[in-house]
Amino acid sequence: MVTDELATIVRDAVASACADGTLPSDCMDAAIEIETPRNKQFGDFATNVALALARTVGMSSREVAERLVAHMPLEGTPVASAEIAGPGFINFRLRTDWLHDAMVAVEERADQYGHNTSMAGKRILLEFVSANPTGPISVVNGRAAALGDSLRRLFTACGAEVSTEFYVNDALNSTQIDLLGASLAARYMQEFGRAEAVPTDGYQGEYLIEMARDIAAEVGPVYCDLSPEERSQVFRKLAAERMIAQQREDLAAFGVEFDRWFFESSLYESGEVAAAIEQMKQAGWAYERDGALWLKSTELAGDGQDRVLVRSNERETYVAADAAYHKNKFDRGFTHLVNIWGADHHGYVARLKAGIAALGYDPDRCTIILTQMVLLMRGGELVRGSKRAGDIVPLADLVDEIGRDAARYYCLLTSYETTASFDLETAKRQSNDNPVYYAQYAHARCAAVLRRAEEAGVPLRRASEVDRSLLAHPKELELLRTLAAFPREVRQAAEAMAPHRLTAYVRVIGQALHQYYEECPALKEGVSPDLRDSRLALFETTRTVVANLLGLLGVSAPERM
Repeated sequence: MVTDELATIVRDAVASACADGTLPSDCMDAAIEIETPRNKQFGDFATNVALALARTVGMSSREVAERLVAHMPLEGTPVASAEIAGPGFINFRLRTDWLHDAMVAVEERADQYGHNTSMAGKRILLEFVSANPTGPISVVNGRAAALGDSLRRLFTACGAEVSTEFYVNDALNSTQIDLLGASLAARYMQEFGRAEAVPTDGYQGEYLIEMARDIAAEVGPVYCDLSPEERSQVFRKLAAERMIAQQREDLAAFGVEFDRWFFESSLYESGEVAAAIEQMKQAGWAYERDGALWLKSTELAGDGQDRVLVRSNERETYVAADAAYHKNKFDRGFTHLVNIWGADHHGYVARLKAGIAALGYDPDRCTIILTQMVLLMRGGELVRGSKRAGDIVPLADLVDEIGRDAARYYCLLTSYETTASFDLETAKRQSNDNPVYYAQYAHARCAAVLRRAEEAGVPLRRASEVDRSLLAHPKELELLRTLAAFPREVRQAAEAMAPHRLTAYVRVIGQALHQYYEECPALKEGVSPDLRDSRLALFETTRTVVANLLGLLGVSAPERM
């Protein structure tokens, strides 16, 4: 990766300057950062290391930069020149032959181009969505699903061993599941003319009416003569099973599959919750007060208050179950845990970290991502939740209306730290103001050019076979620079857990491609066969990079649009 090579060049220059006394030896530990200048006139890459070192060595940053550049032998590197600009930035320009050779790298690695080993040796467990089995998967859940699935792809591309998991909150002490069962039982009784009301704090969505109607048609009135308590238990199980099945179906239609669905109830059945509580007691991190057992979460993780592990009625809380669950994760050998939660769970972060620490694990090995809301607009008006779904916007409805690709892309378009807002009509439009259309059209345009060449009887030659030095037009070189950045973009998106960086990057590719297409025609009369072949090879290079990028987002790369 070129940024790694540039960092090595700078690091070696610092070491060389320190070795001959040009710079003091305490400069050896300087942090090296390679950046991309916003203004291309300043080169392809830059470093501000001289500005940082100037404060240490007591000389001007330009003087430090001059001494570093003097210790940079560039022969045999991707760098054509290292120039000093402004107060002491060192700007690098890449050799054009290196850019040309990037085409061969794309050709050789094909669908693996962009993959790297920056996360090799890590075993990562991604837990995401984990919605209660009390209703349909919502659009907000869909944002977490798109983010988690894209992170799985990114981490894997960077060499990590990745597993994905959906945590099902189905424990017997779940009040929400109790309410769901009671609500479904009431709807079932109503199907047979029994005047039974849904609990006032129960689930009112019409999806339960549909579910009750299906159950009534399947089994008839067999549950009508049970006691209310027995009936609620039966329907508690039926409701959870059917909602989980529906959630699986909705997520599969969204292109998201999990390696494992982990049931909270299994932690109680195996005794893991009780064992975790006992371990915290033995370690001195749990104490009794007012008939309950408390976790010292303020001391462990700076929580706002200590949290109850076991209530005075002897029922364990979710704090105990979550701690046991994360112990289970670590005990399976995962080196890093990543949880994706909704922003409304921000208050739960410290208590989970406290539980992890109380069980003897490093809480910093668990990263918790908090995703913000999704707002859907139509004609400037906010789209409200449906009565059928209980005032949420179901993900399945969004996929039905705008398609899976658009739904996933829009969920990844902006940082998870900001509210995602998009217009449904724009998402369906085939125009450049639709970001997913613009991204996919870059791939389709390349495919169309290559298809036209084949239809005209022009043989498509490999990048390694053409005269790449003919690609000297500014728009050709700009496209090559953009494509050569793909491995770096993949690594940075993975390290920052920020797939939205790729949606921004593919737009830059699209802009460079469309300018190249307009100014550097491949099949126009008068273009020499050698130049034609080189330009067609560049279209194939672009097609491969865009396809790989869209694949990391879980979005298709159409041949025609």
